Amino acid sequence: LSSPAPSARVFPRSTTVPFFPPTMAGEVVATAFIPAPAASSLAGSAMASPPVLETSAWQAPAVQTSSMARSSMAIAATVGAGVSVAVGAGARRRRQAKRGKAGKNGRVLVAAVDTDIEAQAAEGKVQNEEVEIPALAAEDDLVSLWDVVQRNGMAGVPDSFDGIRHEEETAQDRVFSWLGKGPKPESECFQSLQKFFPGALPGSAVHLRSRAVLEKEFGFTPANTLLGTSFCPDEINNRSNNVATLMRRYWGKVFPMGGISGTPFVGETGFVAFSSHVPDDGNIIVVFGPHVGISEEGEVGQYLREGQSGNSTACGAVIGAYNACLSGFDGAPSEDGEYDMQMDEIKQEFVPHAEAISKSENPMAAAAYVAYEMVKDRTLKIVNTKFGSGKLVLIGGIQLNMPFPDYADHFLPLMFEVRQEGQPTQDLMSRFSNPSIQQDLMRAPWAAVTAQREVFAWLTWSPPALSPVYRTMHKYFPGALPGQAVHERLVKVLDRYGFNNDNTIMGTSVCPDEINNDPTDLPVLMQDYWGEVFPMGGISGAPFTGKTGFKAFSSHVADEGHIIVMFGPHVAISESGEVGNCLRAGQSAASTACGAVIGAYKACQAGWEPSADSTAYDMQMDWIKAQIAPHVNGIARSENPMASLSHQSYHMVKDKIMQCVNNDFGSGYLCLIGGIQINLPLGLEDHFLPCTFEIRRAGEPTVDLLSEMKEFR
Repeated sequence: LSSPAPSARVFPRSTTVPFFPPTMAGEVVATAFIPAPAASSLAGSAMASPPVLETSAWQAPAVQTSSMARSSMAIAATVGAGVSVAVGAGARRRRQAKRGKAGKNGRVLVAAVDTDIEAQAAEGKVQNEEVEIPALAAEDDLVSLWDVVQRNGMAGVPDSFDGIRHEEETAQDRVFSWLGKGPKPESECFQSLQKFFPGALPGSAVHLRSRAVLEKEFGFTPANTLLGTSFCPDEINNRSNNVATLMRRYWGKVFPMGGISGTPFVGETGFVAFSSHVPDDGNIIVVFGPHVGISEEGEVGQYLREGQSGNSTACGAVIGAYNACLSGFDGAPSEDGEYDMQMDEIKQEFVPHAEAISKSENPMAAAAYVAYEMVKDRTLKIVNTKFGSGKLVLIGGIQLNMPFPDYADHFLPLMFEVRQEGQPTQDLMSRFSNPSIQQDLMRAPWAAVTAQREVFAWLTWSPPALSPVYRTMHKYFPGALPGQAVHERLVKVLDRYGFNNDNTIMGTSVCPDEINNDPTDLPVLMQDYWGEVFPMGGISGAPFTGKTGFKAFSSHVADEGHIIVMFGPHVAISESGEVGNCLRAGQSAASTACGAVIGAYKACQAGWEPSADSTAYDMQMDWIKAQIAPHVNGIARSENPMASLSHQSYHMVKDKIMQCVNNDFGSGYLCLIGGIQINLPLGLEDHFLPCTFEIRRAGEPTVDLLSEMKEFR
């Protein structure tokens, strides 16, 4: 982002596009396409003065337009001083523009700011610094990702799903697959997910994105917010990784409103009761939708449940209602109507749609969209904003039950609104999209270069790309990853070698500083997953329990079981990007981290020497000083002594670990995961720089797995 780019503009159909100069090195460019009616309404609006983004997580400006216009248009965002980035459609539109084709509804491609314009200029097509974009006849095959999403979210039955999203692999897809959250792009499961439910995200992504928006922009907190859900009570909708469970864990207690199919059968009375519980001036979140399974083979409506040998239907109620209508159900109440009221209503809802569903390309996917409209309709009938001055948030979509345990359940967002008594409704659907990480990597290979960092920032796991923290971390600790990413990747890789939380025990050797024990820190995440932990580390992270401690620890392993040892020093990075400084909660001034390591370094600089006459009881600190002393001069000469000190400390801790561990405990594996714990400012999740990742077994060569933790290119 080394040179300024022109401000984005919106052009209606059959217009000329100002000639932009060829791109400069490092400049981010993309294309834009706008429905003609929206173009005129946007002229002179916020699009003319793009908002300044405070983070690298992409978000649209607050432009009041139709949902179709918002989802189809390119958003211009000022990302840094004098730097504009236009984001929008993919390579397919660019190819069509080169062929002189315009899309339906007046969509016209705005010329990309790239060497295509140079070629046009050379051919004499640039006149008075303008490029003519002809508006030709519409073509039926010009269907974008957002066309499909928006059409599928409308009332009625989609008869075909003709987007191209399932043919692409984006940076987002690659990262989610790398983390074990999503299927591999070439798999049948991925093809069905993205063909029939384009825009679907892992439940954790939906939770993190909605949480970030509601907290930062609207002041939501767990203390002032109540959560209501309306999902089918099927037990597969209560797994730990689906959106409802994740939101409940964060926002607190939940009021379940849904019956079978996800319809809020508690009705108006239920919502009145629920909303009467809201804190004074507090807020309500309601997340709702039907669910549908996707099998490993990509079959929509099928799900392999634990302990069963064959697939069963999901959602069983929705599919059962649809099948009943195909078999002649005419809408009349059943004999058991009083005792099966929910199913009767679902069947009645499907009567007028059953024939159209049966003729669609994928009836089970089509049925899921019809079910969504049913759940949405009933939800909108029962909710209101009369509970006080707070806000009502509606997050609606389709819950996608993915093959367990291989992938995380997904959620297709189709509604994200904020309502408040006496105020206009705010549509926030754009917050669930980020075009910079949704480019097809085959046509935009550059998008893979920092794919992980971009996705992690969008998920709120990592600091924004233009912040001092980001620049410092990736300069002095290249390859650092969020603790959650390291943990999820570790679990995925070790599963290949038979590690699970029943046959594995874990030891840690990290500094006991309380800032290493936040809920999203790697040691805590690992303990939550693997179970009880044996802490081996003292100040600095060195394993002061020694050989005796490891011998005692390893004797606790299950027969033929495995051991994981996570180790390393820690270092803080301040908000201004200063390595070694940390502003702790409740303090007004920064302090050092790691205090022990930095204290030892400063003592050695001041001339510390070991003394047999000392009466102080500080053997851990004395040992650290002795290890640091030989390296003080070299550390002091480096560009960033605190960063160099951290890397030297890692070697200090690793050397001691290697002297303490062994494979004498049995036939299982010993896994060593070592690196540098990086404490980031409050509000940002701590990171970890993996430096060692290997497994060992008695009588076998060591297997180096560090490449599994490296950023891909």
